[in-house]
Amino acid sequence: MMKISRKFVAAFGFLAAVSTAAAANDESKQPKSAAALHAEVNALKKRDVAWREIQWKTCLLEGLKASREQKKPLMLWIFIDRPIDDERC
Repeated sequence: MMKISRKFVAAFGFLAAVSTAAAANDESKQPKSAAALHAEVNALKKRDVAWREIQWKTCLLEGLKASREQKKPLMLWIFIDRPIDDERC
């Protein structure tokens, strides 16, 4: 007969209790509405973040002009929407 350690029995009992409690909590929760989820996400957002105040340019030439006028560096963000396995690049 196989000998089972006390640690194993304790760990198994703990996991069984946690999974039972989690299942009970899941059954009692109703799905949240879209408005409730939106409010929850907005509550998590930080307010007064500096980068949100920047007037981003979508035209490179406009950005270069503003950079020179304000004597500030230019940050260029490039995004190519192609699959990772695209071999054309």
